Amino acid sequence: MKFVAISLLLYGMLLCSACNDNVITTPDQIIFPDTNISYQLQVKPLLELTCAFSGCHDYESKMGSVDVTSYYALIGRAGLIIPGKPDISLLNQILEGKQAHMMSFQDRINSSQIKGLRQWVLEGAKNN
Repeated sequence: MKFVAISLLLYGMLLCSACNDNVITTPDQIIFPDTNISYQLQVKPLLELTCAFSGCHDYESKMGSVDVTSYYALIGRAGLIIPGKPDISLLNQILEGKQAHMMSFQDRINSSQIKGLRQWVLEGAKNN
């Protein structure tokens, strides 16, 4: 009985430590591939860590009527994301410095991530 209890405890600790290795806590941990960008693996985590916080673009604040906390909120905001057309998508224009933005975000997002978001829109801004 004691062996089973110890085994379960060790298994639980191992399981929890394995889960913690995959937790993304900072934007610099998010690497975009050159193609096949995933909303779930790259886009959503990046927007959550860089834009979706109180006083910015979270569900409650929605600065500029923009909520980036879900795929449907992104797509539902007219002009923010136009699948296949990053040059006229407001999100890409702001990230690429072609449109003004109230707060500075450049210290939270790098050029590779901006390029990745452009590629995601170019690929059709899929909910994948």
